[in-house]
Parts: sequence; structure tokens; C-alpha cells
Amino acid sequence: MEQLLYMMDIREDQELQGLAYHVFRHIPNIPHRVGEDAELIAALIRIGTTSPLWHQRLRVLINMQVIYFRRLFMISRDHQMKLLECVATMLEDTQLEVRLGASTTLSGMVRCSPAALRSKMVQDFNKKFTKMLLDSPLPKRPRNGVSGVSTPNTGTSTPTPEHNKLVLTRHAAVLGLGALVQAFPYKSPPPSWLPSVLTTLANKANNDPGMVGKSVKSILSDFKKTRQDTWQIDLKAFSQEQAEDLDGVLWKSYFA
Repeated sequence: MEQLLYMMDIREDQELQGLAYHVFRHIPNIPHRVGEDAELIAALIRIGTTSPLWHQRLRVLINMQVIYFRRLFMISRDHQMKLLECVATMLEDTQLEVRLGASTTLSGMVRCSPAALRSKMVQDFNKKFTKMLLDSPLPKRPRNGVSGVSTPNTGTSTPTPEHNKLVLTRHAAVLGLGALVQAFPYKSPPPSWLPSVLTTLANKANNDPGMVGKSVKSILSDFKKTRQDTWQIDLKAFSQEQAEDLDGVLWKSYFA
């Protein structure tokens, strides 16, 4: 797979690029006996977590998803967990495209998982991502600028590496919680845990600047859009306070 990924980057030979991409995409479709796909899964996880090239990390997400879907009832529970945990870890990737791809992949994997595994993973991921969000609050902005290191004579500021890492952690947490919400787009009424996830996003990250706040608004507005026909039923799953928190954010983001 690493050789194929390398060939896919040789722009001077477009035919080779196309052939390598075609072969790479079909690797998860190769039939294996039970237990024979352990090395393939290990290689996907290794590339996804260690490759220095972000587009290689992004490409293996596709194969992780396909092998998880196709071999869902043949791979061991240990391998199922490792694939899910790897994708969840990739939510903290330094490259935005990889984070977004990991969020979409995780959502699909949670959605198609067996009920027992799905319930456990939703509970575990909910706790993990909520804790990440609550444990990494953004510092309050000083009145004369944003948090960071002020540059002389300009009045502006340069975000520090610590600040950038904090934003990355918060974005990973938001995308993780969003993946759980988007795994159940049409379930009506929504699962019992879902209202608290939405209100956590609305109350703890909606006002974040940049990509974090934008992601929260997108998650909340998509949730409302997909449930227009059942909104009166779905709303009963929320407490009055939760409904007010959510309605305030949805109202503001509609006119934003």
C-alpha cells in the first residue's frame, strides 16, 4: 500500500497514478479468510497515524471504512475497536482535510456497527470528546486583541503554538461529537444521549472563533434541517432548558 500511495503522487505519469489509485481502492475488496486480514488492518492503522504526508493519511481513511463495512462480521472485536480508535485519533490530525475526513468516516462506522458495539462506542466517545472539550477552554480575549503574543507597534497578535494546539483539540472534540450526532440523522425521536451532546456543543463551543465555531453551527443546523418533518416529535426528547439553548443558537446561526 505504501508503494501504491507513492505511485499516486507521481504527477509526471498520470496513467500510473490512475492505475495505482484503482488498485489501492480495490485492496479492501480482496477476500480473506477469517484472521488473514490482521496485517492489512495493522498497515492501514500504521499509515493513517504515522505517514508524514497528509494526503496519504486521508486516502487510507477510505480503505479503513471499506474494510470495516465489508468485513464487519468477520474481523475480530479487537480489530473493530482498533479501527474505530484509529479514526477517532485522526480527528486530532494537524491537517484540516484529514480531520474532516475522519469525522465523516467515524460517523459512518458508528452508524453501521452492531448494536452492542455501537452503544458502547457512543458512550465511550461521548465521554471522551466531551471531556476533551471541557478540559481545553479557550482563554478569555483581552480587550485590545486576541489571545496570543502581541506584535510590537501593530496592536495585533500572533497565536502561540499552545493556543493553536488548544484550538486543534477543541476542533477534534467538536468533530467527534458531531460524528456521533450525524450517525443517527433520521432516528426519531433521537437517542436519549443526543440532546445533551447538542447542548454541550451549543453552550461550550458555539462562540469559538474560526473553524471550531463554524463546525458547531454546521452540525446544529444540519441536525435541524434533516428533522424538519419530525421536529415537533423530536423536540419532546429535549428538556425545556436544552430546547431553549438549542433554539437560541439555531436562531442566531440562521441569520448569521
